[in-house]
Amino acid sequence: MIIEGAIAVKAAVLNGKRDIVKVYIDKDKKTKDFNFIRKSVRNKGILLLEWERSQIESLASGKSHGGILAEVSERKDDAFSDGDIFYLDGIEDPFNLGYSMRTLYALGVENLLLSPWERSSMEGQLLKSSAGAYDMLKVKTAKDPYTEIKSFKEMGYHIYGLYRGQDSKDIFDTVFAEKALFLLGGEKRGISAQLLELCDETLYISYGSDFRNALNASGALDVTVTLLRNQRRRK
Repeated sequence: MIIEGAIAVKAAVLNGKRDIVKVYIDKDKKTKDFNFIRKSVRNKGILLLEWERSQIESLASGKSHGGILAEVSERKDDAFSDGDIFYLDGIEDPFNLGYSMRTLYALGVENLLLSPWERSSMEGQLLKSSAGAYDMLKVKTAKDPYTEIKSFKEMGYHIYGLYRGQDSKDIFDTVFAEKALFLLGGEKRGISAQLLELCDETLYISYGSDFRNALNASGALDVTVTLLRNQRRRK
């Protein structure tokens, strides 16, 4: 597949989460950022092609490539580090998912578990919308989400589900467990009933106004990660 733009290409080159076949770069663009990418690509032994701008545009699918493309493989799964985990269930819009990835990485969450769906056609969009965070996080696709999350529960993770139910607790009154795994669902169907069974607690976001509509998934994630960051930094 082809990814486009300096942010996406740089993230792919520096983080080693995917195989890079070759990089195409505008031969006349000599900015500091582009020269850094050139040096990084050569240091890693990746094929670098210095092309005319018109040649690059003939290969690009969009207009926002900025003069740089890379031919890459799909992203590899990572092994998780110790620390909090977020599982995103059914968030399939590449922009919402990318923004969520950016927020997670910026606020110090490393581990992201994703539901099993085909993302190969949007890898480039995810890299762009996440500002490269897609290849900075530790990301794993759960082939069987129930079994995967149950295994984390057995490892001592406290499972929180963002779900507005009868027994749900206000997230602003919650002190998070030392090892936490958060389940967030997409706007269309939320968290599946099967996964809700694994939750130790379900949480809702209380509003400071009479707003009647639910936050979208990326907004709910922003609130959750900000609260988590605030609690973790106090320890």
